[in-house]
Amino acid sequence: MPLYEYRCQRCGQTFETLRGSHEKDEDVACPQCGEKKAEKLLSACCTVKGESSRSNASPCGTQKFT
Repeated sequence: MPLYEYRCQRCGQTFETLRGSHEKDEDVACPQCGEKKAEKLLSACCTVKGESSRSNASPCGTQKFT
């Protein structure tokens, strides 16, 4: 199951949850306030290719330009 990131439209809480592709996004309940109106966020992913890339890899969420 993929891990999705959501933001509650009521309280603004950002949270992650495992969801099957057949489950509807509007049914996601916020763990903080219980509201069932959460929007799916576009999350960045981080990958590292090969051993030579590891020394130049930066943590997810940051960008390294050379």
